[in-house]
Amino acid sequence: MSRHPFDLLMELRTSEIRLDCAALHLARDVYPTMSLSRYLSTLDEMAEAVAALRPGSAANLRYEAMHAVLVRGYELTGTCHSYYDPENFYLNHVLDARRGIPISLSIVWIEVARRLKWPVSGVALPGNFIVRFDDPDRFVLATPFHDGRSLSIDDCQVLVKERFDGRIPFLMEYLRPINTRGILLRVLKNLRNVYLSMGDWRRAETIVRRMMAVEPGNVRHLRDLAALCARQGNVQGAAAHLQLYLRRLPDGRDAHITRRNLQQLRAALLARN
Repeated sequence: MSRHPFDLLMELRTSEIRLDCAALHLARDVYPTMSLSRYLSTLDEMAEAVAALRPGSAANLRYEAMHAVLVRGYELTGTCHSYYDPENFYLNHVLDARRGIPISLSIVWIEVARRLKWPVSGVALPGNFIVRFDDPDRFVLATPFHDGRSLSIDDCQVLVKERFDGRIPFLMEYLRPINTRGILLRVLKNLRNVYLSMGDWRRAETIVRRMMAVEPGNVRHLRDLAALCARQGNVQGAAAHLQLYLRRLPDGRDAHITRRNLQQLRAALLARN
């Protein structure tokens, strides 16, 4: 059985992973006949339009050029309806609809900038996702979800405060750039939670498998896979994942409970024979 292209990409060093290709390969789990080249060409066209404005190297000027093209030109902004519709996480849908959620819209901004060799990165605020333009003297923050408007540090503090009713203190470290693997993992965690809330165990299982590819050293994903297999009646698969989990983390805090669950699964398998 051939391996999924997304999983193969995750074997590269983080700095070598192209965010646009990874995001589009991820979308193929839902849109199997989708053409990558079509959407990569759309991003190329966006980048060419930004480059044509010749904004120079200052972060604020580059931000203004990007805003002019992506927001005023392509009308790329946040979706007002069905925020948690899983389609809003998939890059091809966002490029078609010109609507999305903070992280999927930010991927567009980041990938347009990468084509121009601009230092633009994602910023994973608690409960939100924005982009950051850097130059040697300053950085500019912007929220693609809210019509690409620029943000001050005070604005970011307000975003965090309003999202969590003041329960989480704002830290300057929240404004640090996040790498490609971190962005993909955040997309996947959100998608997993959406599919779990929908009771779509098959899709949730697929997402957890992609999470394993992003961070193969995190054995907790095996436990999650076991639970999702059990939900779908795949007792043998659930037992296999729990067995591998215990092999890799034999002294974990939940090892006793996991062994008990594994015994129950094995008993269920014996009862079927």
